[in-house]
Amino acid sequence: MPIPDPSGDPETTRELVRDRVYLQLRDAIITGVLLPGERLDEAELRTWLQVSGTPIRQALHALSVEGLVQTAPQSHTAVVAPRPEDAQPTLQTIGVLLAGATQLTLPHLGDGDRAVLLAHANEVIARLTTGDVAAITQAAEELFTALLRSCPNPVLLDVITRAAPSLSYHVSVAHQGLDADLADLAAGYKELSAALSEHDDRGSVAATKRVFRVG
Repeated sequence: MPIPDPSGDPETTRELVRDRVYLQLRDAIITGVLLPGERLDEAELRTWLQVSGTPIRQALHALSVEGLVQTAPQSHTAVVAPRPEDAQPTLQTIGVLLAGATQLTLPHLGDGDRAVLLAHANEVIARLTTGDVAAITQAAEELFTALLRSCPNPVLLDVITRAAPSLSYHVSVAHQGLDADLADLAAGYKELSAALSEHDDRGSVAATKRVFRVG
């Protein structure tokens, strides 16, 4: 029996177009190509993305579920404009997810993997001395990305993977609502570094919560 060629499956083709449009719109929002509050006109998006309206509507629906797009009934669709007063609750949400991942992951790590996390934590501390927010953010992302690579809970990992772009976007846009204290942040990462060095898993979880202002 001949094996069907998936490339010729119309349903697969539609899914690929939908997924591509979704990723293009999501990346445009996260990188600031599409600005917070900017209206998303379907006709303009069709011209820009060179696709029909169906995958655009599907992508916008998915982005609205994720909290990156908002739709006003009988009105318009626009990029979400995060509010400064929501920045801290959003940061805490990230912290709860990452503290949970830390708690589940550390007991499964060997000395080599722990050494990698410790090096990343120390890099965050070093960049905090420069005050370069972009560099600090990148170093922190590298630390927790390294942790998540070893997370043994696929369900939690999937939740974090799906939620991370939207949560990070909301914090980055509304960061002025955080009243950031780099000295306190550095103290949190120093606690995390010390706990990782001492194989103190409970202390590592507590330090992660401090970094993200949980509790």
